[in-house]
Amino acid sequence: MHNPLQRWTQLRSSEKGDGVVEIPTLDSGIDTGFGVVRYAIGLHGEPRLLVPTSGHHSRGLTCTSKLSVSIVSLTVAGKSVRFIDIMCLDKTLNAVFAELAAAMLRRLESGDSPHTAVASAIHDFRELLRETSGPKIPESAIAGLIGELLVLHELVKIDLGAVEAWSGPLGQRHDFRRGRHALEVKTSGRLDAMQISINGIDQLELPDNGSLVLVHVNIEKAQDGELSVAELAKLLQSCGVKTSTLHERLVAIGCQSPDAPEWNRVAYSDWSIRTYQVGPGFPRITRSGLESKSLPAGVSNLSYAVDLTHATAYALSETEQVDAFKRISK
Repeated sequence: MHNPLQRWTQLRSSEKGDGVVEIPTLDSGIDTGFGVVRYAIGLHGEPRLLVPTSGHHSRGLTCTSKLSVSIVSLTVAGKSVRFIDIMCLDKTLNAVFAELAAAMLRRLESGDSPHTAVASAIHDFRELLRETSGPKIPESAIAGLIGELLVLHELVKIDLGAVEAWSGPLGQRHDFRRGRHALEVKTSGRLDAMQISINGIDQLELPDNGSLVLVHVNIEKAQDGELSVAELAKLLQSCGVKTSTLHERLVAIGCQSPDAPEWNRVAYSDWSIRTYQVGPGFPRITRSGLESKSLPAGVSNLSYAVDLTHATAYALSETEQVDAFKRISK
């Protein structure tokens, strides 16, 4: 394995890489399965590590004022490749960042997925990189995880292997996918809420020649509620879910331990699940629905709200919902 500090020094001194990527980079020799991990530098010489991934989202990858983590697309040998872009923003921590990069590379070399390798390495170095008083995990992130765990529980009641279909934590476009069929989960913190937020132009895009069901989970916050990340993780394990797979997905989200206080600082009580078949006429914005098939120049991201009171015609019956879950579970 190369010495990261030497590779970054080489890039700074020459301002040239090996010419494979549209920006100056150097090959690390480690392949993630989606491409080779590459050393790069920022505009002001900051050390960067580019980890190829199939993911669209940086969910579960922690940023601080000293560490930038994002998803970028770069041209590699004429082809667009998506990378997890990790960059050190504090030059006094360059040596520490080199150790972090080496830890990520070791995890990737041993077979960890890109998101898991990056998230777990950052966690191990968190005490060195985090703010003196770090921000709390947002309540929306806790609620979102609880919603996905509730849906996962419904799926594993049909087949325990459904935990393998939990693809969102691994950076996939939809939260659950099996073959051509996918589920996208949205969680609201009130039982009567009908408005959801959509992040990205591709989130409600159907898989190629496949189907997409939107799962809307409503939960109600309660001070002594029994619905929490810790309790749902225990419930899933008691059902017989493969613990290693469940842990891998949780780590990829950023939840190193389902029992951690920061992930259980809020709890919920009542909950409900409604499902909708996404298709022509469903209220959404998609790439295929745009005349140019892409966002306008200068627009890099899109977030919007959907009022599900305008989607009642697409609501699934209980029987249809079970059938949709079976397509994901088996």
